Amino acid sequence: MNACYRILCFCFIVLSMLSACSSHQAPIVNGWHQPISKQGVYTVRPGDGLYAIAWRYGLDYRNIVRINHLSEPYTLYTGQKLYLVQPTAKDKRMAAAAAAKPVTPKVATVKRPSQKSTAVTKPAKKAPPAASAPSSNLDWQWPAAGKVVEEFNDSAQNKGINIVNSAGTPIKAAATGQVVYSGSGLPGYGYLIIIKHNDIYLSAYAHNSAVLIKEGQKVKAGQTIARMGNTGADRVMLHFEVRRRGQPIDPETVLPKR
Repeated sequence: MNACYRILCFCFIVLSMLSACSSHQAPIVNGWHQPISKQGVYTVRPGDGLYAIAWRYGLDYRNIVRINHLSEPYTLYTGQKLYLVQPTAKDKRMAAAAAAKPVTPKVATVKRPSQKSTAVTKPAKKAPPAASAPSSNLDWQWPAAGKVVEEFNDSAQNKGINIVNSAGTPIKAAATGQVVYSGSGLPGYGYLIIIKHNDIYLSAYAHNSAVLIKEGQKVKAGQTIARMGNTGADRVMLHFEVRRRGQPIDPETVLPKR
């Protein structure tokens, strides 16, 4: 009897462990970068935009513009091929052959989040004008009140800082700029906002619940742009990033001490 009881207990423990594993949420990788394919070519998907693609691969958007000879307002189409690295002569010949085939382009549209939100988001019709202000002239401010529970760690794949507070906490623009992306198309970020401050600096605000701005809108430092949520995360928080020429930097090196 004791032997049978021990066997039954062991089976119960094993089944409990398997159940727990199956319901465990996949870990979040903040600042995730998708590796560039060997061909160095990206096919535009619905909801994509120039800045979102650059963010996805950790690239400077200006390089994508230069390589692909794009011009403002940088309108992209679903199915369009973009070089992420400088193409070879062979690549160019293949692209030219593909371009010769008639294709009916479809403008990439932003995918709305599945949850209810006060967001008003539309694809940007015009890219923001170039700004020349250096970082020293940007009036950086903390994007949200709360406790920093995870700091920047490039080697650990955390390309920003995580700030926790209660749901609905105001998320504010860290510096004056223009919204160049608002959507949920980047894995690991939930509902994301990207602001361009000048030709060098961009900032990102992830896991928002309610979004209070739209693409193309100009915002001032300290202006409330969203509400803290847990879209794409296992807890309510703001994941905040700053990128300089496409590369992530520690946000606390530009934010004021507190």
